[in-house]
Amino acid sequence: MLCALAGLALCGRLEAGRGWYAFWWLASFGGLAWTAVRFPAMGRGRATFALLTLGLVLRFAFVWAWPADSDVNRYIVEGALQTVGGNPYLLAPGDPGAARLLPEALRPVLARVNHPELSAAYPPLAELYCRLVAAISPTRVAFQTAAALADWGVCLAVAVWVWRTGRPAALLLLCVANPLSLAMAAGEGHCDAVAALGVALAMGAFASRRDRAGFFLLGAAAMVKYPAALLIPFFLHRSNARQAWAALLPLAFFMVYASAGGHYFTSLAAFAGYIAHGGPVAAGLRPLLGGLAPWASLFLGAATLAVLWLSLQDDRRGPIAGLTVGLACLPTLYPWYFLPVVPLFSARPGWAYWWLLAGQCLVTTPSWLRAGGLGGEGWAMAAVWLPFVALTVLGWRRPLLLVADRPFAPVARCWVVIPARNEADRLGACLTSLAPGRAAGTIAGVVVADGGSSDATAAVAAAHGARVVAAMGGRGGQIAAAVAVCPGEAVLVVHADAVCRPDVPERVLFALNRDPRLSGGAVGMDFSGGGFGLWGIAALNALRARATGISFGDQGQFFRREALDAVGGFPDMALMEDVELALKLREAGETASLGGGLTVSARRWAGRGFGPNLVRVLTLFIGYLLGRRLGLGDPTGVRHFRRYYGRPPHQTPI
Repeated sequence: MLCALAGLALCGRLEAGRGWYAFWWLASFGGLAWTAVRFPAMGRGRATFALLTLGLVLRFAFVWAWPADSDVNRYIVEGALQTVGGNPYLLAPGDPGAARLLPEALRPVLARVNHPELSAAYPPLAELYCRLVAAISPTRVAFQTAAALADWGVCLAVAVWVWRTGRPAALLLLCVANPLSLAMAAGEGHCDAVAALGVALAMGAFASRRDRAGFFLLGAAAMVKYPAALLIPFFLHRSNARQAWAALLPLAFFMVYASAGGHYFTSLAAFAGYIAHGGPVAAGLRPLLGGLAPWASLFLGAATLAVLWLSLQDDRRGPIAGLTVGLACLPTLYPWYFLPVVPLFSARPGWAYWWLLAGQCLVTTPSWLRAGGLGGEGWAMAAVWLPFVALTVLGWRRPLLLVADRPFAPVARCWVVIPARNEADRLGACLTSLAPGRAAGTIAGVVVADGGSSDATAAVAAAHGARVVAAMGGRGGQIAAAVAVCPGEAVLVVHADAVCRPDVPERVLFALNRDPRLSGGAVGMDFSGGGFGLWGIAALNALRARATGISFGDQGQFFRREALDAVGGFPDMALMEDVELALKLREAGETASLGGGLTVSARRWAGRGFGPNLVRVLTLFIGYLLGRRLGLGDPTGVRHFRRYYGRPPHQTPI
């Protein structure tokens, strides 16, 4: 890894050609992945000190070796103009007044500013950063050094996050020795490193339950680079919704430049209107929509972000997915825009995001070659984004991560929990389907949670050797009561109207032991009987469970007791307990979908009518996710139960 990084640094010093640059860039990312996977076990304090020292040395090596990007010329000019009283939102570098204000020594820099006809497009905190650095030293090396120190601050913040959350030190390595950070922050001097610092500090604040500070820091990051604002809603959840107002406080930085009036976004709009490079969605839509492609890209991005915001509600998946989608839908996208992604990548390093960062060498030429063109359109863009999408989809079934997170203990056998009320006619078939697992020893025992049946449900359960636990208040309360009496390490929940394939318990145990990061998942299901509508529902259920990790109860949810206990136990809810369980399992670790194994009765879809029931389920599901995000949901599930069944929990069979 270090040899590859040295080669990448020397590429800048020697102004190597694009082929050598791409080779050493990819070699550096390959070395980073190899080292992270095989990172040696050592004392946490020793590892942290060694990695942070390495990070500082590497950053100053790139400051020495790489020439700064031409954007730094604008940083110098806009910062220097502020030191003599100029407003960068009103005074463009190409204006005659700018040359008169600047000292003679900076006029050669003024001539090298890109798009000198445009005034400042950066947010106000970025402009204040430029003013501060220019006041100290209006030179390219000063801005490279400032960006390098900001990026090393990212490493410090990630180190604190790793320490507080008990994560492995290899995650810190992914930030410390990340070639994109070294090249784009320390090497080229981009101020996006300051936005990345705000994101990393926010991660630490949220991990420490200082949510107000976390939202403020995200707002501050957005005042350095606007796309960072996309992260704010993804860190919002029911326990901190009332503290999200703190994200608005950094808007006060606009007041520093109040004399600009309505000109804050003039250059940004002009920039977006005629400069387009690197945005994959806009580039893909342009042959079809022409000039409308950027607007269509932004609309598609907003719709995708809404889906991700509802479905990815944990802090390690949602933020990085949301920011990546937002960046992909921008008309203009450069490698340094991904600097705020790096600390998020370090929190959950998937192979898809590894390739997305590694592939940036194919999209844009390095600073010393950009005079000959940016490059990176067509096949190069496809070579970056298509594998990223493919790896993302592959990760839906089984997590594809570079570094193993905190492992759970192995499991030997599982317990099966069956919630039931007035299910005497169907429960026998369900219990019979579990008999092979009990005989093979993969099922340690079966607990039927009876919700106050008036038929022979309890007798049928006892006749099949199952333990019966009485519980009222809805399905979640029944399952919670049954889980409480299960002594095993793993639990599989099967509904009473389902039939289980003989190999399901063995597959559950195999999945949990093959990947010790798994907190649980879902088996998967299809409906008894035929019909295209039911097939479509089952297919959508499988897609939702794989893509978002949110499974429904009839899909055969399974989990480790250890993982569930770490996030508060089974949700005692009258309804929507299955959705809440799935979201909790994502917070505890990784989840997996096993591809099927249960056959479920289609009685509810036949009894109420397909269309009305579909609308009712979707409305309830989306409403619950929205309420959970905003802190407006019903934690008991009683309200959702009444809406779905039209009766209180204890009166309705489940």
